[in-house]
Amino acid sequence: METVHKKLLAEWNKEPKVLTAVNSALKQVKKMMENPETLRDLSNAALHIIHRDVYEIDALCAVLQSDLKAFHEAISVVMNFYDCYRSNEESPNKFLMIGLNLMYFLTTNQHAQFHMLLEQIDQNVQQNNPYITTPVKLEQSLMEGVYNKVVLTEKNIPSPYYALFIRISMDTVRDEIASCIECSFKKVSQKDAAQLLLFNNVSEVIPFAKKRSWKSLDNTYIFEQGLSGPASKEQLDTKRIAKQTIFYAKQLEMIV
Repeated sequence: METVHKKLLAEWNKEPKVLTAVNSALKQVKKMMENPETLRDLSNAALHIIHRDVYEIDALCAVLQSDLKAFHEAISVVMNFYDCYRSNEESPNKFLMIGLNLMYFLTTNQHAQFHMLLEQIDQNVQQNNPYITTPVKLEQSLMEGVYNKVVLTEKNIPSPYYALFIRISMDTVRDEIASCIECSFKKVSQKDAAQLLLFNNVSEVIPFAKKRSWKSLDNTYIFEQGLSGPASKEQLDTKRIAKQTIFYAKQLEMIV
């Protein structure tokens, strides 16, 4: 068992990681963990470390594979392990895992679960641990609609494992920008739409526009529900929100 565990760690610590090899090692360890005979001669401390490593690597591997379903299942096991099998030595990855779970709840709109988990975290950790402050500030910004309140830059993303959830947030922001465009303008050129939506070129905005059923004429998108006549205060507010959203999206784009 210890040999297989070391093999898993060796595969996981390789850079770049070969995920097929990691998954193969994970499968082998998990199978052995189901057999009491292979665990009988191990100390409680060794068992704790092996289980912890397997569960954490399983969750992180799911992130690297952009598999949210697998991540949800794996991170649930990790959280249960932390709650049920406490050790004198806290996992060095504990707050990374909790932070990723918060990011998952946030990007899947599970706000009740987000706050339930957050309430279990010490206030000092919430305010000072970067693994926790990142999802907390991101949630505050999204909920308040004050998108320029938090400037996320590449250097203060606490871990590359957060990138998946940042990309999901980026997609959400793009949808919000698109909704603002639809309500605020009669027409927008493809070039301007690509810039507003933070795509690298016009070719990227075309499938996005088709998905939203935007009407196109002479490389321009026409919005029948857009502004007509003098702009009302409500419509002006919509433009302000669009600008805030675009600013926020630019900060997220710096990360991905």
